Amino acid sequence: MENTISYANKGTQARIATNILFFLNGISFASWASRIPDVKEFLKLGDAALGAVLFAMPIGSLSALPVAGLIINKFGSRKIALFSMLFYCVSMPLLGYADTTLQLAIALFIFGFGGDMLNISMNVQAVNVEKMQQRSIMSSFHAVFSVGFMVGAALGGFIDSENVSVFNHLTFIGFSDLLVGILIYRFLIKTDQQTDNAQPLFALPDRGLVLLGIIAFCGMLSEGAMADWSTLYYKQVLNNSSGFATAGFTAFSVMMVIGRVFGDKIVNSFGLRKTLLINCLIVFLGMIIALISLNPISIVIGFGVTGLGLSTIVPLIYSEAGHSKTMSAGVALAAISTVGIGGFLLGPVLIGFLSEFSSLRIALSSLIILGLLGAFLTTKINENKS
Repeated sequence: MENTISYANKGTQARIATNILFFLNGISFASWASRIPDVKEFLKLGDAALGAVLFAMPIGSLSALPVAGLIINKFGSRKIALFSMLFYCVSMPLLGYADTTLQLAIALFIFGFGGDMLNISMNVQAVNVEKMQQRSIMSSFHAVFSVGFMVGAALGGFIDSENVSVFNHLTFIGFSDLLVGILIYRFLIKTDQQTDNAQPLFALPDRGLVLLGIIAFCGMLSEGAMADWSTLYYKQVLNNSSGFATAGFTAFSVMMVIGRVFGDKIVNSFGLRKTLLINCLIVFLGMIIALISLNPISIVIGFGVTGLGLSTIVPLIYSEAGHSKTMSAGVALAAISTVGIGGFLLGPVLIGFLSEFSSLRIALSSLIILGLLGAFLTTKINENKS
C-alpha cells in the first residue's frame, strides 16, 4: 500500500512539473510576441522586413528537430527540458538587446531552437505521465500551455504600458524560465517511455492522413499568424495605444484556453466531424468580425471568437491521427505534427510578405479563406478516413 501511495505521489508531482514546463513555454513565446511591435518600431522595419527576420525562428526550430530526437533518446527528456531552458535564458535577453536585424535574427534562431527542443522534450514527459497514470490527459497539458500564452500576452501588455524596456522584460522571463526549470527538475520523470527503434523519426502523411494534415496546416498557420501579427494590427488601428495593444491578442488567448478546457465535452456530444466543422466556421466568423470594422471593440471580439474556433482544431486532429488504421500512433502523430508545425512557422512570414504588398488588414483576411477551406475539408473526413 505504501509503495502504491508513493507511486501515485510521484505521478502527481511529475504531472505538476510537466504542466509547469507547458506553462513556461506558453508564457515565454507570448512575452516575445507581445513585444514584436516595439522591436519593429525600434529597428524601423517594414512588414516584409519583419516577416523575413521572423523566419529565423522557424529555421532554428527546424534545425532542432533532428538534434532533439537524437539527444532525447540518448540523454532523456528530463535533462533536455532543463537544457532547453538555458537556450531561453540566453536568447530572450538577446531579443531585447538586438539593435540590428542580424542580431535579432541570431537571437530568434536560438529562441526557435530552444523552443522546439523544449516542445519535444515536454511532450515526451507528458507521454511519460500518461503512462504512469494510465489515462489520457494530453489535452490538459496543452490547455496549460494556452494559460501560459494568455498570461504572457496580458503581462506583456501591462509591462509595455509601464514603459518597461523590451530587454528588461524578456531578460526577466528568460532567467525565470531557467530558475523554475532547476527547481522542478527533480520532479520530472527520469526514464522515458521506450519507443520502437524501427520507427522513423520523421514521416510524411500517407494518403489517409493527408486530409487531416492539410486541416492541421490551416489551423496552425492561423495560430502562428495571430500570435505574431494580431497585436501589431490592433496597434495600427488604434494608432497611439501601446498600453492596450495586446487586448485583442489577450482575448484570442483567453478563448483558446476556454475552448480547450471544454473541447473534450463538445466533441463527445457532436463528434469529430461536426466539431471541426463548427470550429472552422467560427474562425471564418471571427476574422470577419475583426477585420470588417476598424472599431477596437469589434477587433477584440473578433480575435476572441477566432481563438475559440482555433482552440481545439489541432488537438482533435492529433487525437484522430493517433487512431490511424494504416500507421502506428507515433508515426501518424509525427507526420501530422510536421505538417502542422510547418504551418505555424510559415504563417507569420507569409502574412508579413502579403502585408508589404497590400496591407496587414488584407493579409490577415487570408485567415477567412483558411477557415472556409478547413470547413470544406472537414466534410470530406468520412470519405478519406485513415
